[in-house]
Amino acid sequence: MSVDLAVLHTTLPDAEGRLSLGVANDFTPAIIAKARTKVALVNPRMPRTRGASTVALSDINYLVDADEPLLADDDALDPTFDDIGRHVASLIADGDTLEVGIGRVQRVFGRLAGKRNIRIHTGAITTPVLRLVEASGIADVENAITAGVALGSDALYRFVRDDPRVRFAPVGWTHDIATLRAIRRFVAINSVIEVDLLGQANAETIGGRQVGAVGGLVDFMRGARASPGGRAIVALPATAKGGMVSKIVPSFAACTPIGIARGDMDVVVTEHGVADLREKTIDERAAALAAVAAPKFRDDLARAWARLRRQM
Repeated sequence: MSVDLAVLHTTLPDAEGRLSLGVANDFTPAIIAKARTKVALVNPRMPRTRGASTVALSDINYLVDADEPLLADDDALDPTFDDIGRHVASLIADGDTLEVGIGRVQRVFGRLAGKRNIRIHTGAITTPVLRLVEASGIADVENAITAGVALGSDALYRFVRDDPRVRFAPVGWTHDIATLRAIRRFVAINSVIEVDLLGQANAETIGGRQVGAVGGLVDFMRGARASPGGRAIVALPATAKGGMVSKIVPSFAACTPIGIARGDMDVVVTEHGVADLREKTIDERAAALAAVAAPKFRDDLARAWARLRRQM
């Protein structure tokens, strides 16, 4: 399949006349080779990064000056994910390699201060990773951090600029099961919308409306399970809507897409604790999940599970 037009966001050309893809190196390399026409938005604010794909200036059909701020996020405190991060930190050992999903779950980095020799292999890094960097938690070695994308503050973009600890790589390599299973003690930490008492997860819909996609979630979870000493962690708040709705639910509606099958689930973490589902019976799994739900929903979950078991 060919692509009629590819619009690239690049650095300024280097001395050899090559443009770097900078902090956006996940899917773009696969598109470049297939594109008939290439337009480069050349941005002097885009940091030149290590490992990122480059394209020759002579291969670009049109150049557009694009001196604009890069996309930004914030690192605002989140008390719930701060508590979740405390529980996640109890599962992380010095020397582990971490994947952390996008969104608020990246706040767990703030709770990893004190860990040492941590490596990161992930789809994206955002501003909260700097908390671990500033705490000297990242291994002081070349390529300690591998990512496809960086999205965050000016401080994050300064950090990734030609830093030997950071490399960028395409999604075909970062998410490949062969890549992941070769990493010892690879720990995948991701978030979902809700988990049912069977241990399945919905990562896509709220109230029947599509609000997201699974993305690389399952790739990383299965890679972690295949990794020697690895584990897959799903972290989510126990409630939504100001505590009125439990995100640990008895079962899903028939139309709810199952993003994570129960056979792929290892550990579920909420602000109320850790539910380790490995090697548990179906009833033990349900009890462990109910125990990390918000306290006011636990009795209802236990009664709902009793009804479900009578139907099985």
